[in-house]
Amino acid sequence: MEGNPPRHLPDRLKYAIDTTGKLISVDDVPNGKKCGCFCPACKEPLMAKNQGNKRVHHFAHQSGTECAYALESMLHLLAKEKIRDAFFGKNEFWIEFEYRSYCLNHKKCKFLRYDDCYVSQKQRFNIKQFYDSCEQEKPYDNINRRSDLKIFSSTNPERSPIYLEFCVTHASDSAKLHSGNKIIEIYLNSEEDVCRLIEHGIIETTCNSNDEYIEIEYDTPPVVFYGFKKEDHHNPSVSSEIIFIRHILYQSGKMRCFRDTCNCKKLVKSQSPSLFEICVHTADSFNIGEHLRYIAYQRFKIPNCMLCKNYVESYNGMGKICRLYKYLQIPRDENFDTARAKTCRYFEIDQKNMESEIQKGLNASYTIV
Repeated sequence: MEGNPPRHLPDRLKYAIDTTGKLISVDDVPNGKKCGCFCPACKEPLMAKNQGNKRVHHFAHQSGTECAYALESMLHLLAKEKIRDAFFGKNEFWIEFEYRSYCLNHKKCKFLRYDDCYVSQKQRFNIKQFYDSCEQEKPYDNINRRSDLKIFSSTNPERSPIYLEFCVTHASDSAKLHSGNKIIEIYLNSEEDVCRLIEHGIIETTCNSNDEYIEIEYDTPPVVFYGFKKEDHHNPSVSSEIIFIRHILYQSGKMRCFRDTCNCKKLVKSQSPSLFEICVHTADSFNIGEHLRYIAYQRFKIPNCMLCKNYVESYNGMGKICRLYKYLQIPRDENFDTARAKTCRYFEIDQKNMESEIQKGLNASYTIV
């Protein structure tokens, strides 16, 4: 996922660059201009304000004009330094992301499903078991970019490294994120975000259907994993409820068309003693019933009034009726049995309409059961 989730910068500049180029806290330097510190963004001299008891201790520009990028640069540098120190100073350094195992037919599935047909579990790794080095501003292996942090193995150089990118207000570019490297993009809001990463690990956050970030346990800042193996498509046990239109032809010539559901692994004929059933993988039955009737007729040639030229709309708008009902002495108020066409000598298939419907085809796949 790419984009900039809404973030808010810290209120005060609590860290600065000292004369040796290292990041230092405002509480670790003399008060005032004697602190000897510089803005991490514009490199202008700063003064330390660390003597008060009411206001938060912080740095301010000696010129009186605050730098627009100072807070962002401070948080970015702080993350790189503290995460690197934590990697070397801890026996365990955890990453965690969601792993999905999909149905083996997921990519070629023709069913209309209620869900995405996978099982999910959290994968958690102590990367100190696989990597022993962590360095700032190291180049990527196969693109002309530099990473914020590169975590790698000095003893197994063939092992793919992990690159960390810290984002405060600007996300990484798409070419970098989709370069095939293992990249973890971490959005930051405050020094507390960095501390939580160190304490709880780098935990992937998820997104809802609108691609909006969802904060998870411990208020972990948004974290997105790229280039990691996070799924497979080899799970034969995964199944899902599917939706379809079931059309049934009975030996009598009667037909029935209705919306149905079942488990995708249990798509079978209905319990009724049917002659022929076709399941169309769509939730919308509008305008497909006629097509299905013609498919059944072409296979079994069983007449049905609904396929006959003489089966027309009633003049009073009350549905269809045989226009020969008077000649055939069919009561108008009876429950019309369309299977009577099986023995009717006046049955005549609407050949032109059948050919048109069959040529038009269906806008959905189907299964004959």
